Amino acid sequence: MTRNSFITDERISSEGFLATFVRRVKEGQLGSFPVILALIVIVVVFQSANSKFISPANLVNLSTQVAFLAILALGINLILLLGEIDLSLAQLGGLSASLLGVLVVRQGVPPLIALVIMLVLGLVVGAIQGWFFAVVGIPAFVVTLAGLLAFTGLTLTTLGVQKNLSMSDTFAFDFASFYFPAIWAYVFGAVAVVGFGTGIIYSKLRRHNEGLDSPSWTSVIVRIVLLAAIVFGFLILVNQDFGLAMPFFLMIVIAIGIDLVLRKTKYGRSIYAVGGKVEAARRAGIRVTWVRISVFMAAGVLAALFGFIKTGVTTNAGSTLVSTQDLLNAIAAAVIGGTSLFGGRGTAWAAVLGALVVGAINNGLYLIGFNSDAQQIITALVLLTAVVIDALSRRGQRYVGRG
Repeated sequence: MTRNSFITDERISSEGFLATFVRRVKEGQLGSFPVILALIVIVVVFQSANSKFISPANLVNLSTQVAFLAILALGINLILLLGEIDLSLAQLGGLSASLLGVLVVRQGVPPLIALVIMLVLGLVVGAIQGWFFAVVGIPAFVVTLAGLLAFTGLTLTTLGVQKNLSMSDTFAFDFASFYFPAIWAYVFGAVAVVGFGTGIIYSKLRRHNEGLDSPSWTSVIVRIVLLAAIVFGFLILVNQDFGLAMPFFLMIVIAIGIDLVLRKTKYGRSIYAVGGKVEAARRAGIRVTWVRISVFMAAGVLAALFGFIKTGVTTNAGSTLVSTQDLLNAIAAAVIGGTSLFGGRGTAWAAVLGALVVGAINNGLYLIGFNSDAQQIITALVLLTAVVIDALSRRGQRYVGRG
């Protein structure tokens, strides 16, 4: 053991959990703690107000609704990591869904081919908007605002005279209404927990061997046990009803993939670098223009997937499938989850956790009889709180020389 690693371990063990937590708060290194705490409070409050909140049937319904919101929020999240905003993603999802519906229902195109076409549409549109932003130099706000307006009109043009398009007997609906058998749900849960546990144990050992700060074994074990309890508790409950929904499973798989890309690849680190400081990233040899365009392309594909999943869940590919509220909820989810509006800081799981908070608030308020007006007001207050925490966190990081 090196002298540095000995000093690090001694400092961590003597500092204690509470002192470590206080230090991290002062330094603005809160991580996912605020949003996890918010989720706990939300569950306790709504379960106390209505015992159906964590019932099997409501959890299945909530997980399905959260799935398409989280997928859209993941797209927003990637753009926010660049320090930019995309106002068109929800409407791009609506345009993709209408194209899917017209191709499958009216034109008789095979569902898989239609799905590929709608994903390509998202990719191409993302590339075009990214090009206008990264190459031409038009602010992303303006480019995507124009996209929002254009996609709304193109959706109506694509649908033609009949603006409502039912998808109740199509591939999208079959996909969204599929529930895994209980045994497969438990297998997926076990794989997730084992993978998570292996990852954090490997990370701890590697950091320890290199003489860097590393979490204590107690912290590692507690995190693994908590995740296992949450995962299997959720699966036990939903398996008492329909089971694990395909949209929720797909959302988790996408989030894992994006998380691995952001944390484990050079490309992912480039996204953080560009979002943190563009000029510094350019001087470091990062292809800033390509990173920006490619992120918009990835967000466009996620928008198309959002449209596909929401179409299946709602059995609707018409003009009313998406609204401005979808976009606002997705932005709120990413920010509430902990992604900074100033770029360069956030994770894929921020979008998922934020979507859980937004979805749980809306679902819980609905169960206890509040209307949509109250839901929007409460979500706005939570969003404002998240932005305040973000600002205070950045101030703390600047104080210790990290921001």
